[in-house]
Amino acid sequence: MLEDKIIILDSLADTREMGLNELAHRLVDTGAVKETFPDAILSREVEFPTGLQTENLGVAIPHTDAKYVNKNQMAVLRFANPVEFLQMGDGQPIRVNILFMLALKEPHAQLEMLQKLVALIQDEEIAKRLLNNKTPSQIVETLN
Repeated sequence: MLEDKIIILDSLADTREMGLNELAHRLVDTGAVKETFPDAILSREVEFPTGLQTENLGVAIPHTDAKYVNKNQMAVLRFANPVEFLQMGDGQPIRVNILFMLALKEPHAQLEMLQKLVALIQDEEIAKRLLNNKTPSQIVETLN
C-alpha cells in the first residue's frame, strides 16, 4: 500500500493546492486512482480540511470518496518548507510539513487508517525520522 514511487521528498510546492495536486497526480500516474481524483481531493479539502497539528509536526491527511480509487494506496509528500493548511475540526491555519494522501477503496477503511496514522505521527521518534529520512525507501521503512 506504500511504495517508493509515490513518495515525494522536499517538494517545492508552496501552497496546499500545489502540494495536493502534485501528490494526487502522482497517484493518477501510477494507476492507483482515477483521473477525477485530483479534483475530488481539492474539493474535499476546501469543504473538510485535513490539517492536524501534533506536538511534533504539522500533517495533512487528505482523502476522498472510494469511487475515485482503483486500488488501495497511501502517498506521501514532504514539503521543503512548511505550507499552510486548515486544521480539521476548527479550521485554524497550521503549518504542514508532510502530506499523507489516502486512496482507499473501502469507505470503512479510512477511519481505521486515519487512527493508525495519527498514532504513528504522535510518536516523537517517528516524527523526527519522517522529517529527516533522506530517501523514499527510508520513509517506507519508518512507516512500516
